[in-house]
Amino acid sequence: MLSGLRKRVPLVNLYLPFVVPKDASVIHRKHMALTREKMLKRLEMPKSEDRGDFFSHLLRKGGNKVPEPELCQQSNTLIVAGSETTATCLTGIVFCLLSNVSCLEALSNEVHSRFQSDTEITGDATADLKYLSAVIEEGLRIFPPAPFGLPRVSPGAIIDGHYIPPGVVVSVDHWTTKHDGRYWKDPHAFIPERWIDGGFGDTKQASQPFSLGPRACLGINLAYLEMRIIIAKMVYHFDWELVNNEVDLFRDSKLYLLWKKPRLLVRFHPHN
Repeated sequence: MLSGLRKRVPLVNLYLPFVVPKDASVIHRKHMALTREKMLKRLEMPKSEDRGDFFSHLLRKGGNKVPEPELCQQSNTLIVAGSETTATCLTGIVFCLLSNVSCLEALSNEVHSRFQSDTEITGDATADLKYLSAVIEEGLRIFPPAPFGLPRVSPGAIIDGHYIPPGVVVSVDHWTTKHDGRYWKDPHAFIPERWIDGGFGDTKQASQPFSLGPRACLGINLAYLEMRIIIAKMVYHFDWELVNNEVDLFRDSKLYLLWKKPRLLVRFHPHN
């Protein structure tokens, strides 16, 4: 997205050095080197050990014809989209639950009343836990992993009373719509109950963390599955304690396409 912006608006290149962290390029190179290393390791895996993962489909469709740079970029997308975004959402949820103890207690009660052992906590078993699902939806709303607007090309349409010619790139900013008081009661408050039954009459369609349409996030179901299991098991096994109480995730985070988050130190005590 950033490279596309630099091509469309060359003037941006003059300002990037002043707003992007100096070590960003170094970190990016390290990340791409690690990505290539993981890609090559996966390519060397014998077919007999094929795990039926995302790469299996790429290789099956393209055989040996897919160029290495393209495979590397696909690997980069899978690693970033499949890890950083989920980790960011989990960080936001943990912080919000620790900042709202009554919500954490309600979630703990729901999980412990349903499950008697760790092995019972599965994707299917957690799918109908209303409060857990509400916590995840509220986490995605209040601290969206991708708070920026994803670009879409206008086919020629009227948007909010204005005609947008064909070919114009438009987007809807996720952070803005998720914190707009016209759509949400107390938009800056973490209130999972808004997602249960009728809630507070909020316009829930204003929260689309995975976007919409044919270009929506492919990993939506996997992300929900991972978050349900991880949060449920964390609550089942541990009592949580925020160590660095001075941190404020919303105040101390910075956005560079994705979030640069402060250190969130949490002490986990075995649940009695």
